[in-house]
Amino acid sequence: MRDISNRIMRDWVVFITVVEARSFTTTARKLHCSIAAVSKSISRLEETLGVILLSRNAHKVDITAAGQVTYLRAKEIRQSWQELSSEISNRDDCIRGKMRFSAPSVLCELAACHWVFDYMCRNPGAEIQLLSRDRTELTVASPEFDDLVLKSGMSDSPELVHQPIGNVRFALYASPEYLRKHQAPDIPDDLNHHRIMKVAHPFLRYPLTFTRGADTAELTIANTTSLASNNLPALLKMTLSGAGVCLALPDWLARQHVQAGALTPVLPDWQLPEMPLWLVWRSRDNYSKLFHDFRKYIAGQWKALSTAPLPEPDGE
Repeated sequence: MRDISNRIMRDWVVFITVVEARSFTTTARKLHCSIAAVSKSISRLEETLGVILLSRNAHKVDITAAGQVTYLRAKEIRQSWQELSSEISNRDDCIRGKMRFSAPSVLCELAACHWVFDYMCRNPGAEIQLLSRDRTELTVASPEFDDLVLKSGMSDSPELVHQPIGNVRFALYASPEYLRKHQAPDIPDDLNHHRIMKVAHPFLRYPLTFTRGADTAELTIANTTSLASNNLPALLKMTLSGAGVCLALPDWLARQHVQAGALTPVLPDWQLPEMPLWLVWRSRDNYSKLFHDFRKYIAGQWKALSTAPLPEPDGE
């Protein structure tokens, strides 16, 4: 239990660990203490609060209703304590502390990992844990709700703060090889004569609506040669291999392949709706210097990634 010298905070950490491990033995091993010390910490908390937090027998540990409420508050107490400790120990201008940051898996794999690594190189006192999360519906009660979450869509909770940081632009792409073998579509309905890979995402509700100035077209793929998946790297790989037209990749994901000549935008004059993106966190009275700095850094990194212009297609 290093870094926790205060007995009250130590008891909270023990309680949180027991709830998550569902075991006194595992908790004792994780916190490098005895099972008796774990039991004493829980008993002290229960006596102080006047409620039973855990029901335990020889086989398992279960959390009571009061324990569930206390667990959620205990995590907030631990977070506030860590932020306070970080702030009062930060007597210089260095950024120090720990944070958990989560983002969609494809962004973690291809961009966010570089952002986090670069940030920690610039700020050696910062420790950022990057987590891949693809759930769009999160509340403060969700066990995977981290210190800072990058996600699409808003969560209906007054306890969450949402900062809009821009939009995800979608477009259609195919490989030059595929377009040499198949006539490039001129209007959205022409896609019915092509092999299609569809991105499955809650925001992309089919049939999709395309716009071109004042013109609007609703696309319903009527052919059977279509593949739908929520795995963007897999669809990107299929598109690069010449399998067909992908509908619709985020432009930030396709950009480097367009620049390399491996992908060509399809129907470039037609636009799809843009998906809002948010940074989300729990509302708190106090935020660490690390939190404020890292949040601004991530917003800036996304802006740089999402607003970079796509290259103009080469003339034939």
